[in-house]
Amino acid sequence: MDIRRVQMTGGSSFIVTLPKDWAESVGLKKNDPLRLNPQQDGSIIITTADSADSSTCVTRIIDVEGLTDANFIFRMLVGAYMSGFGLIEVVSSSRLSNTVLDVVGKMTQMAIGIEIIEEYDNKIVLKDLVDPSEMKMGKSVERMRVLVRNMLTDVTSALKENDSSFIDDIIARDGDVDRLGWLITRHTNMFQRDVGLLKRIGMDHSEITSNYTISRIIERIGDHAVLMSKNIRKIIGHEGHNDLRNEAAKLCDATISVFAKSFATISGSDPKSASDCANECRDLSEITKNLNEYVHGKDPDISLSINLMTSSLRRICEYSMDLAELAINLIMGKSEKKVVKRVS
Repeated sequence: MDIRRVQMTGGSSFIVTLPKDWAESVGLKKNDPLRLNPQQDGSIIITTADSADSSTCVTRIIDVEGLTDANFIFRMLVGAYMSGFGLIEVVSSSRLSNTVLDVVGKMTQMAIGIEIIEEYDNKIVLKDLVDPSEMKMGKSVERMRVLVRNMLTDVTSALKENDSSFIDDIIARDGDVDRLGWLITRHTNMFQRDVGLLKRIGMDHSEITSNYTISRIIERIGDHAVLMSKNIRKIIGHEGHNDLRNEAAKLCDATISVFAKSFATISGSDPKSASDCANECRDLSEITKNLNEYVHGKDPDISLSINLMTSSLRRICEYSMDLAELAINLIMGKSEKKVVKRVS
């Protein structure tokens, strides 16, 4: 850490010198403009003027020469996308294989905003066409919440109506949740690197971090909705399990309720309400274990399916409790007047 003392010039202006090593490393010269971005925590971030929106023009080159593992190639593409690169070049010294072409095509279908802008025998160039300032993180998180809530509702409907047709919709929606999760991760990385972009969207680092954390929690809840949809297949379509289905549906309804309450606390201002919600989530997490009592003496496959479903319900309650506890952290981090004490 380099500590420098504030000095005064002209009798009224404060000045502080910049580290020479840093200035030379970024090519700073006399009379070059700098951007000063005050932060809510009282700090200030200094960047060169030409660094604004720099993340949108950074290129990541992926050499796929000799690679045949489609999963590995796909993971590299997803990693480059979520890291925030504006351009992704897939290159090879020889002609690109059909495996690579198929993977790139799959990637453009799954990822939001990425498109092929150039294609040759040995190179494909992908570009992000989405303006991060136009894709509000809060709205993306809200859409994830709605999708996951609908997934959980479909699990309940499948149980109540004894109808497995709801399950396919659940799995399809999970793909949309994942795509939004990738986009939020991408924008989080872009905003962390590009202060100018962060300033343009009117958010600070704490808001970006909290939105990213919320999106990750919601994504995991969605994963458990998919697991539940797969595990209830054993008890759907059989009239002999009506009591079991009804009990499971009641617990699903209660779980949807605490998930909705916990998410609502994020935008609230009452830490007591958020704490009460966290306690409700914790209590319901214990109650879900009672579902296992309904499968004593039943077919082992039925028992296993219910046990796995119970585990997912418990995890959703715990994730909902995480949301409520995050809400408390956010509420306590806000204040009308911040007092900064100097430690000598």
